Amino acid sequence: MATRKTVLVVNLVVSLFFLINATAISAGLYIYPLHWHFVFLGAILGNLLWLLLPLLLKSHSSPFFRIARAILGPFWVFWNFLILFYSAFLLILSLLWLITSHWNHMPFLVFAHIPSNIFLITIGIISVTGLLQALFLIKVEKVTVKIKNLPAEFAGFKIAMVSDLHVGFFSRPSRLAQFSKVSQNTNPDLFIVCGDITDDDPHYLPKFLRSLEYLDPYLPALGVLGNHDVYANPQKTLNILEDSRLTMLVNEGMEIKRGDSVIWLAGVGDQGARRFGKWGSVAPDFDKAIEKKPEKAVTILMAHQPQGFKEAVDRKIELTLSGHTHGGQFGFKWLKWSLAKLFFKYDMGLFEEAGCQLYVSSGTGYWTLPVRFGLSPEVSLIELQPA
Repeated sequence: MATRKTVLVVNLVVSLFFLINATAISAGLYIYPLHWHFVFLGAILGNLLWLLLPLLLKSHSSPFFRIARAILGPFWVFWNFLILFYSAFLLILSLLWLITSHWNHMPFLVFAHIPSNIFLITIGIISVTGLLQALFLIKVEKVTVKIKNLPAEFAGFKIAMVSDLHVGFFSRPSRLAQFSKVSQNTNPDLFIVCGDITDDDPHYLPKFLRSLEYLDPYLPALGVLGNHDVYANPQKTLNILEDSRLTMLVNEGMEIKRGDSVIWLAGVGDQGARRFGKWGSVAPDFDKAIEKKPEKAVTILMAHQPQGFKEAVDRKIELTLSGHTHGGQFGFKWLKWSLAKLFFKYDMGLFEEAGCQLYVSSGTGYWTLPVRFGLSPEVSLIELQPA
């Protein structure tokens, strides 16, 4: 049964959504009266997915739901981002108009028309460019991580990592195969998938597993659950992946040996499971993941969400590998800035705290909206070296 706080939050979100919709639609009709049909078409397509909300809360298994969500989801996400930014833009523009109205008697319609055109054209350019980046480009992000007490035998040990594939209805098998081929071409010693394998539906796991056929059959391939794998039913996901090409680590670890030396590779469950009592068994348990590690062995930890880095630091885990943020699917590596930085302390790249390190991938796939402006899909190549 919903709590009073949950009901209040839902009502506030729906009210805010309604307000932003009303603002953007009214402004669009006012500034572009001759193009009213485009405004209404955008509003209708952008809001249709709300009709599926009851189905979304009940089940993910309906073929109708899968297709409807895959088609309507991108419109819904794009429309919500558009009206959010457009409403904020109009608010700033209105303030500028009020400030200048003392000496400029230009009607708001005239004042806003050209700036609004520039804003919408810019959004269009970003969307098309980001679409091409998301669907066709791949970047190998080479990262050297220096670790104190790393055995000499592991100097140059390479980990190819993909994250946040969000395999779904529109995921092209050829594109998924490309990620595996690019990973294999880096000549890694280990291949990992750092969570969010599918987009809320284990139905698409066979499609993902077929893409792993392009990896060397002797290359170890390991993975962890992400929050969307939890939303999708983590037990079903783990059952399908059992005895597959991808070995899943859920609050457990394993030794990787080279000669007489060993490192401990661990994986934890996802933070998202903490919000669902029935999936408590796949909530992250950092102590359990490292309880069997050999004494003084260097630990490499896979944790989908980077906020787990604090718990890794508390346990002096040398290196944590994460994803989850996607870099907000908008950013610039050379500026070390991404949209995700507005919401996450660890948004993308390499971080260090108290002698422990964290690498956050900016993501290999995309969530619902196939746009990645400035951040091409990433295959991370982590190379270990002694400090």
